[in-house]
Amino acid sequence: MMLLSGSIHGDMSGLIINLGVIILLGMLFGRIAEYFKIPAITGYLIAGLILGPISGFVSLEELEEMSIISDIALGFIAFQVGNELWFGKLKNSGMKIVIITVVQAVFTTAVVTLLTLFFVDLSVAIVLGAIAAATAPAPIMMIIKKYRAKGELTDTILPVVGLDDAVGVIMFGILLSISVSMLDVSATKALGLWELVREPLMEILISIVLGSAIGFISGFAIKTISPNRERQEKNLNIIVISVFLTTGTALFLGASPILTPMIAGTVVTNMINKECYVLEEETIRFFVPPIMIAFFTIAGAQLQFDVVFAAGMVGLIYIVGRIIGKMAGAYLGTAAVKSSHAVKRFLGVSLLPQSGVAIGLSIAAFNELSAVSTEQALIVKNVILASVLFFALTGPVLVKIAFTKAGEIEESKEEKVIPWKNSHAYQD
Repeated sequence: MMLLSGSIHGDMSGLIINLGVIILLGMLFGRIAEYFKIPAITGYLIAGLILGPISGFVSLEELEEMSIISDIALGFIAFQVGNELWFGKLKNSGMKIVIITVVQAVFTTAVVTLLTLFFVDLSVAIVLGAIAAATAPAPIMMIIKKYRAKGELTDTILPVVGLDDAVGVIMFGILLSISVSMLDVSATKALGLWELVREPLMEILISIVLGSAIGFISGFAIKTISPNRERQEKNLNIIVISVFLTTGTALFLGASPILTPMIAGTVVTNMINKECYVLEEETIRFFVPPIMIAFFTIAGAQLQFDVVFAAGMVGLIYIVGRIIGKMAGAYLGTAAVKSSHAVKRFLGVSLLPQSGVAIGLSIAAFNELSAVSTEQALIVKNVILASVLFFALTGPVLVKIAFTKAGEIEESKEEKVIPWKNSHAYQD
C-alpha cells in the first residue's frame, strides 16, 4: 500500500514539475516571438514542439494526464468570446454585420469542406470546414490599437471578429456531432436527416439553457458586489466558478464545453454595466496567462510530425481553401450590404489570423472523434495545429498591410512598445 501511494505521489510530482517546465519554456519562447514581432502563441507552440516531438521531454501519456488544463483553458477562451457579444454594440452595428459575418463564415466552411473532401472522408472534411471559420481577434485588436487605426474597415472588423467565433462555434457544434454520427457505424444504420441533426440540436439546446442559467446567476452576483478593495478578488471568484461549472456540467451532461461557457459569458456581459465589464475583463486578463501558456504549449507538444507529414497535402489544401473562403466570403458579404470598396477589398485579408479558438476546437474535435476513430481525430488536430503556425506567422503581417492599403493607419503612428509588456496575444 505504501509502495502504491509512493508511486502515485511520484507520478503526480513529475506531472507538476513538467507542467512548471511547460509554462516556463512557453513563456520564454512567447517573449522571444514577441521580440521578433511574431505572435506569442507561435512561440508557445514552438516551445511545445521542442518539449514534445523534438526532444521527447514530455510523453504523450503525460500530456493526456494534463487534459484538465485544456478543458479549463477552453472554458476561459469561450467565456471571453461570449464577453465580446454585447447586444447593444451589435444593435448599433445593425444587420449588416450579422450578414457579413454569417456569409463569410458559411462560405469559408463550404470551400474548405469541398476542397479537403478530395483527400479525406466527408466526416473529417466537414469538421475542418467548421474550424476554418474561426478568426483570432487578438492580432487584429493589437494592430488596431498599436497603429490607432480609424475608418470604415476598422469599424466593420471590430464587431465582425466578436461575432465570427460565435457563428463558428455553433456551426462546429452541429457539424462535429454529424461527423461523430457518420464515423460511428454501429449508430448510423440508415440514419435520416432528423437522426443526424437531432443530437447536435439537443446539445445546442442544453448548452444554451445551461449557459444562460449559470450566466444569469453569475451576472447577478457580479452586479451585487460592492465597490470595495476586495471587489476584484470577488469578481475573479465568480468568473472562475462560472467557467468551471459551465465547462464541467457541459462535459457531464454531454453539452458543448465551448458553447456553454460562451453563452454564460454573453449573458454576463449583457447584464453588467461598463464599469463592471472593464473590471471583469481586467480580472480575466491578469488571471489566465499561465493557463493559456500551458494550454498552447501542450497543444504544440501533442503535435506528431509523422501524422502531419501524412496529412501534408490536406494541410496545404486547408490553408489555401481557408484563404479563398475568407477573402471571397467577406467580399460577397460586404457586397451584399453595399460596403465601401476598401472594406470589400481588404476585410477578407484582415480575417485570416487564426489561433486560440481554432486550436481549442481542434482539441475538442480530437476528444470527440478519437472515441470512434483515432486516425481521423489525429488528422483534424494536426492539420489545424500546422495551419495555425502558418496563419500565426503570416496573419498579423497581412492585417497590417490591409489596413495600410485601406488608408486607415500610417507608419508615423506606430508606437514605441516593449513587446512583452504590451501584447496580450493569448486572448484569442
